[in-house]
Amino acid sequence: MGYSLFWRIPALILIALLLERDRFNPFRPGKGDLPVLALCLPVLCLTGFLTALAAQVTGLFPGKEIPAPRGSFPWTSVILTSLCAGYLEEGYFRLYLPRRFLNAGLGTLKSFAVPVLVFGLLHAWEGPWGFANALLAGLFLSLVYNKTASFHGIALAHGLYNTLVYLAASRSLGKGLENTVQGFAAGP
Repeated sequence: MGYSLFWRIPALILIALLLERDRFNPFRPGKGDLPVLALCLPVLCLTGFLTALAAQVTGLFPGKEIPAPRGSFPWTSVILTSLCAGYLEEGYFRLYLPRRFLNAGLGTLKSFAVPVLVFGLLHAWEGPWGFANALLAGLFLSLVYNKTASFHGIALAHGLYNTLVYLAASRSLGKGLENTVQGFAAGP
């Protein structure tokens, strides 16, 4: 987890610098961020849970097992890594790529659809249900960002969702909910 955290922070800085170079700075928090967070987090949890439930009910393509953290240092690492992942992925897939595609003349619909598809494909290692969950979550987060321009709202929702997946995994160990948690883990 430490390795993951240490490459994500420079990547976040790089995305911020690239966006700043274009005189585009979405990183100032606004009062609209909390309502967006309050909307997005439950939707992400519902999407993850329903995807996990579909995996469990069908028995097709179970998700990947998530190791539950044990102890304060692993939990601190999980929280920081999850939040960094939310900011990194949202910065790249909702801000940077769509702007690059728009500037390249790809058109509005394709400029937002292609990053959503790539976001889903990059989560395909979690199995088909992970791909489906990431695709749905990516589409939802893109729509919310395009409507509200609340970068912090969607990034925090994404990071907190990732943290909640680990929390669910640690609470369900040995209780027969592993399949649900595994699919639930197929998050954005």
